Amino acid sequence: MRRDLRSILAWALLAWTLGTAAPARADPTLHCLWELHGKHNTVYLLGSIHTLRASDYPLAPAVVDAYRSAKSLVMEIDLDELDSAAVQAEMLSSATLTDGKTLHDVLGPDRYARAQALARDAGLDLSLFDQFAPWFAAEALSQLQLMQLGFDPSSGVEMYFLGRARTDGKSIAGLETAHDQLALFESMPLETQANYLVASLEQARDLPKDVNDMVRAWQRGDTRWFETEVKSDLGRDPSVYQSLLVSRNRKWIARIERLLDDDENHLVIVGTAHLVGRDSVIDLLQKDGIAAVQR
Repeated sequence: MRRDLRSILAWALLAWTLGTAAPARADPTLHCLWELHGKHNTVYLLGSIHTLRASDYPLAPAVVDAYRSAKSLVMEIDLDELDSAAVQAEMLSSATLTDGKTLHDVLGPDRYARAQALARDAGLDLSLFDQFAPWFAAEALSQLQLMQLGFDPSSGVEMYFLGRARTDGKSIAGLETAHDQLALFESMPLETQANYLVASLEQARDLPKDVNDMVRAWQRGDTRWFETEVKSDLGRDPSVYQSLLVSRNRKWIARIERLLDDDENHLVIVGTAHLVGRDSVIDLLQKDGIAAVQR
C-alpha cells in the first residue's frame, strides 16, 4: 500500500489538468508551454498531464527543447520528497479515516450504495477503500481505472523529466511540499470529499473518451477545450476551486517571479489547470506586467 500511496499522491492534485488560457485558441503549432523573459534568462512554464501512455511519446520538440535549455526543473512538489519515510507516514495518516469510521459511515447507506454500484460498473471495487478518506478513495479509483486504460503515472510528464534531470545532473525543486498538498485534502470537509467521490465515479463511464480528448487537446495546446472542462468540473464547487487552484496559484507567483531574476533558464512544470483561465498563474503574472507567450 505504501507504494500505491506514493504514486497516487504524485499525481492526485497534479492530475487536475483543467482550465483555459487567455487568449484561448487551438493551433497545431502551439503547445501547453509558455515563455517568460527576464533580463538575462527565460522561464518556461509547461502545463502537464500527470499520467500518460508510452504511445503518447515522444513529446513535442518545443517541449523537449525547453527542458534542454533549462538549468533546473521546478515542479509543484519535488517528487523525490515522496521517498521520505516521514512523508510516507504522513500520507498514510492523511488518507486513513479516524475514530473507527469507515467510508460507509461517511457516505451514508444510500450514497455508499450508489458509489458502490458506479464503481462496479467501471470494473472497480469500492470496498477495498472502506478504511480510507473519500478523497483518497476517489483518487485511487481514478488511478486504477486509468491504469486499466493503459495509462501509467510513471509515464507522466513530471516523471519523464524528473528521470532526465537526475541523469543530466540538473537541480530539482518544488513550489510547495507534500505536506502542503496533504493539508489541502485534510482541510476539506468530509461531506465535500464524499460528494467529490460520487461525482468522480459518475464520470467514470465517460473516462475512456474524456481522457483521450484531454491528451489530444494538451498535445495541440487547445486551451478552449480545457476551459470548458474546468467550468463543468471544478467550477461546480467554488470552495474547492479556490483552495485547490486559485490560492495555490497566488502562493506560487512570488517564487516564479524570483526565477526571472536569475542568469540561468528554468523549466517549471505544473498541472495545466494552474496555467490557464482567470486567476491562473499566467493571468496573475500578466497582471504583474509579466508577459507570457504560448509556444
